[in-house]
Amino acid sequence: MTKESSPGTARAVAHANIALAKYWGKSERGDNLTAVPSLSLTLDALTTRSQVSFDASLKSDEVILGGKTLGGRELTRVTELLDRVRKAAGESRFARVDSINNFPTAAGLASSASGFAALAVAARAAAGLPASDKDASKLARQSSASAARSIFEGFVELLEDTDSAEPVAPSSHFDVCMLVAIVQQERKDVSSTGGMEQTRLTSPYYRGWLEAAPPLFREIKQALLARDFERLAWGMERSTLLMHASMFGADPPIVYFKPTSVELIHAIKNRRAGGHPEAFTLDAGPNVKVLTLASHAAKTEEFLLRVPGVTRVIVCRPGPRAALLSLDGPLSEARRTDAAP
Repeated sequence: MTKESSPGTARAVAHANIALAKYWGKSERGDNLTAVPSLSLTLDALTTRSQVSFDASLKSDEVILGGKTLGGRELTRVTELLDRVRKAAGESRFARVDSINNFPTAAGLASSASGFAALAVAARAAAGLPASDKDASKLARQSSASAARSIFEGFVELLEDTDSAEPVAPSSHFDVCMLVAIVQQERKDVSSTGGMEQTRLTSPYYRGWLEAAPPLFREIKQALLARDFERLAWGMERSTLLMHASMFGADPPIVYFKPTSVELIHAIKNRRAGGHPEAFTLDAGPNVKVLTLASHAAKTEEFLLRVPGVTRVIVCRPGPRAALLSLDGPLSEARRTDAAP
């Protein structure tokens, strides 16, 4: 028995990631595989901590997120992941899952990515399965495609029709910050999963997105590896706008933007033209993420906090991989077991 687990119980932490090269749409092969490749940045300041306990006294799985007991589709998604773990481990017991996010849930901030990544790592450890980033990434992806990337640190890719994500570059590769400008903390009206399917079925621009995304992914990856901020900024903004354009063409249209989101898009483009190393990106939600050089982060934060409609700014650095946590003390205070003492 190790200090990060006991028979049937384990804790883990994972970090949200924000895609620089977006994916939007699932593969025709099924199994929650993606239709296009993506490349992301794991963020140190956005975390999910989860504890999984297999317990013979339980009559069904129980899931608590932020103190709220989940039901319906939210519970089903967790149970489906646990069923895959039970099958792989020969485990028959139901589980109690307790998770906490330190940032808004279902608001376009990749809470499902960090959530299912943490759940995958904790559930595998609690069931006695061997540690494997590849297997944890595949397990997480089957529940939330972007969660496959949150298993790894730094810059990560998930190729189309691929079971698990792969690291591209470590956190130390590029000295950047991602600032998250909170425009809305409430849950979004259209889920990512539902929005993707609606776009696929009804948008005349969806096919164009599928054709444009792969070469754009390669351009963004090359820019990242070369640490070419200007080229990276152009690529990630284009990826964002092309993805949202496919949603605008859905019937009914899917518009995640709020007035402040649009204002920030214009402002960031103008600021970069004026010499500020800044670039925007938005996922399936109204909150705007701004990539900048670490040396410029304080100026970017100061600007964002002055914008009416921005209620909070979260400054993130390239983040670490998902990891097991000590079982000592409250879940919210548990330490990573791979951290220096």
